[in-house]
Amino acid sequence: FPNILVSANSGIAVGMASQFCGFNLKEVCDTTIAYLKNPDCDLMETLLAPDFPTGGELIYDAGTIREIYETGRGSVRVRAKYRYVKEQNLIEIYEIPYSTTVEAILDKVAELIKAGRAKEIADMRDETDLSGLKLAIDLKRGTDPDKLMTKLYKLTPLEDAFACNFNVLIAGVPKVLGVRQLLEEWTAWRTESVRRRVYFVMKKKQDKLHLLKGLKRI
Repeated sequence: FPNILVSANSGIAVGMASQFCGFNLKEVCDTTIAYLKNPDCDLMETLLAPDFPTGGELIYDAGTIREIYETGRGSVRVRAKYRYVKEQNLIEIYEIPYSTTVEAILDKVAELIKAGRAKEIADMRDETDLSGLKLAIDLKRGTDPDKLMTKLYKLTPLEDAFACNFNVLIAGVPKVLGVRQLLEEWTAWRTESVRRRVYFVMKKKQDKLHLLKGLKRI
């Protein structure tokens, strides 16, 4: 399968950068099969959107997704997922955008509290353990959790943009390719790999056959 579309990769070189967002494995396989059957298929029917390993909620814009698929460039916005625990009056953040870190979020929230721009927050701590990621925000009495999160999405990396730049080396030359072109290159490479494998196996069989024919004569 085209692993390049599944694992999120980034590379920085002199004047040339590459940034790949990850896609869902099943969707990539379904898209590849659809492409092999019909190279002009609509990729958006099977490859729904980027799928990041850290989770988060993708703010979907069909135009932006189509642009990324066609040109290999574009930007998607991802926001953290949270739940409100009423008994303890706290917010639990359990998925964050791929492009940020827990430390960056905690630092930014601490800055806001110091500057007096997040007076609704009593305390924030990292409670990540073996069961998974968890950031806990203790709220002051009477705070609306949804309003606070809307504010934090605007002011912190809890909502972040992921810029895509599908820059790959084709025969030693860097090229920015869309998803369809990537599938085209991958198909050509796989076809050549299978052809070489078949010829390698066939050569071994021919050598063995030559030997067996000699033994038969003897």
